[in-house]
Amino acid sequence: MNPKVALYPKYVELKKANDEFAKREVIRLYEETGSISCVAKTMSCSRNTVRKILRRYKEGGEKGIRDRSRRPKRSPNKTPLHIEGIVIATAKKTGYGRNRIARILMEQGINIKPFAVRNVLRRYGVSAKYKRSKYRKRQRFYDFEELYPLSHFEVDLKEIYDTKTLTKQAIEHGEKLGIPPYQWTAIDVKTRLRFICYSYEKSFTNGLLFMLALIYFVRSKGMKKEIVIQTDNGSEFGGVSVDKIEYLNRTIFAPLCAKLIHIPKGKKEFNAYVERSHGTDDNEFYIPQLERCNDLKEFMFRALRWEWFYNTKRIHSVLKSTPYNYLKKLIDIPKSVALFPVVILDNAIDLLDTVCNNCPDQYVSANDLVWVQYI
Repeated sequence: MNPKVALYPKYVELKKANDEFAKREVIRLYEETGSISCVAKTMSCSRNTVRKILRRYKEGGEKGIRDRSRRPKRSPNKTPLHIEGIVIATAKKTGYGRNRIARILMEQGINIKPFAVRNVLRRYGVSAKYKRSKYRKRQRFYDFEELYPLSHFEVDLKEIYDTKTLTKQAIEHGEKLGIPPYQWTAIDVKTRLRFICYSYEKSFTNGLLFMLALIYFVRSKGMKKEIVIQTDNGSEFGGVSVDKIEYLNRTIFAPLCAKLIHIPKGKKEFNAYVERSHGTDDNEFYIPQLERCNDLKEFMFRALRWEWFYNTKRIHSVLKSTPYNYLKKLIDIPKSVALFPVVILDNAIDLLDTVCNNCPDQYVSANDLVWVQYI
């Protein structure tokens, strides 16, 4: 092989650095040698590549050297420009992904598929506001075929005044109105039905009150299966003491045909559903509505309306249905199950009186309410 040929840069390398310069070099070498094969060998490219460059140069001169667009002259399946504008506006307003945007537009009478929404968002460089969970691709921890509705709940505590989520003005407004800083959340793993309450204190008393209210509420709707309440190892749920958990199960939960279990320490992915739902609370409730509240009473009303909307109106992206409609397909149960009493737990010891009055006697221990009042 000629040493000069071996040292000459390849056409591909020149093209990456400067496309027009690479083509000019092909033309220059051809004018010097007059041989297509020689140029192809020198620049390590095919003869067809050399022929194409020379043909375009002959037909268009300097314009022929410039790279041509591969965009088709006609795109009959391309999304209309005004629809693209609606897609972009919806994405920026909501931060939703392609599936939910497509569903929203379909409800508005705009026929568009999720893959078309994806293409529009990619074309304009618009991405979803939501962050993907780092646990998204991990294995599931439930046998959904065997799981019975309203029998296994993930329970967690959320701090509302999160500086990473809410603005400083929103937090100051909420504190001025006296809105409780803690949200207690329970989500049924099978149906994604959610129940919430609030408190001013992060205490075991409030945690136990919320869990007992949850059990009594579900029992009042005629559910007789064992209820499993799954929490993290926070002190508000009994802490890390194994003896304490055994004591709570033996004296409090077992008489109610219920059980309290803790997830492994540091394994938040075991409570992925309730953890993920907190992001939905931020994006669809606290961020758009907190600053619109004029007093604590209005906030509590909006919270109750949000719980009702989530359970009966909002389409769940996985279930392809609302949580209540999905639940109703599995068992016959009144719609009131979707309206758990949203209260402030610090002053709500009477909450258990309310739900216990409708609860079957065999699930109510005579000392339960007295025990809670004196813990």
